[in-house]
Amino acid sequence: MGTYRNIAAVAALSLSFFLSGCSQHMMRDVAASGMVGFSNDYAAPWFLASEDTDVMCGMGEGLSAMTYPMGPNADALVPMLSLASGMCADERSKEEELRYIRAIRRNDIETAQDARTLQKRWLALAAKRQYFGYQAGVRAWGEPGKTCPALSDRNDQMSYLMGLLLGLQAFQSDFSLGGTLVPSDTVSKVMSGMSCLGSDDFWGVPAAALSMTEIILANAGDDQVALDVGYAKLARASAVGERDGVRMVQALQASLFAMQGKEERVKQVIRDHVTSKKETPASVEFKLMDKMATRTIKLVSDKLWTQATGQRTPYGKLGTFWDDKPTLENALDIDDLL
Repeated sequence: MGTYRNIAAVAALSLSFFLSGCSQHMMRDVAASGMVGFSNDYAAPWFLASEDTDVMCGMGEGLSAMTYPMGPNADALVPMLSLASGMCADERSKEEELRYIRAIRRNDIETAQDARTLQKRWLALAAKRQYFGYQAGVRAWGEPGKTCPALSDRNDQMSYLMGLLLGLQAFQSDFSLGGTLVPSDTVSKVMSGMSCLGSDDFWGVPAAALSMTEIILANAGDDQVALDVGYAKLARASAVGERDGVRMVQALQASLFAMQGKEERVKQVIRDHVTSKKETPASVEFKLMDKMATRTIKLVSDKLWTQATGQRTPYGKLGTFWDDKPTLENALDIDDLL
């Protein structure tokens, strides 16, 4: 009888420990580590090699609720999901911007105001998601700008890079709304963190981010020499991405020139992007990143087209523009009207 009581006491104590917060956290951490390992070995490689960017958008939103509560052991996985979910919200914001432009062209003030409101709502959500992903990267790899983190493999480096990109995106999104969420020193920290990555290993993106900062500062200071140097660095970074079949820098170029109001330079980047895709196939390993770049460039093109004509880029006509001189090759096809 005494032995039975002892066994029962031990069992009760064990059950109590198992159900305690400490044990629950241990189980959560083990599950999170397993999730990150599975993602690194199987999910992420398949994901990055895929062509369907809509799947990326859906995955970012769908898996967030399951991944984010998993605690610090899952932080390295969060930037990839936040990059995807942030892209979803940002694109919806841009769609509302197109609706706003069309309404203004029709002098439809009520629709324009409604579109602008929704644009801001989606942009605020994008900023929130992007900053959340950046903060997860900070927890996983440390505050950028202090020391370079110990990144053991390509997966760690990709997580670190995505976290830094999210910091830039979050700042830009938040700044467009008045800058109430993202601290003003985020950009300088991200720029310091970019120096920890080999630019040629990541399609020229780190060098492009640094050169874009130089361009913005030179433009603000009206320093033409520094501006020319910055543009030259950006062009070299773009060439790296074109060579490797991951043309993310071209998307950054198009966005920068659009922000500066340099329409002809935007058009040329878009034309160069289309030509590059014909000449150099997308990276097999990182096809999704190249597709994301094209998706971003198409949105920039859509805004130009909508401002000029009231409609987005015609199907299959990315790289062409409404004011191009007509030729036999790009003459109107009856299929365009279907």
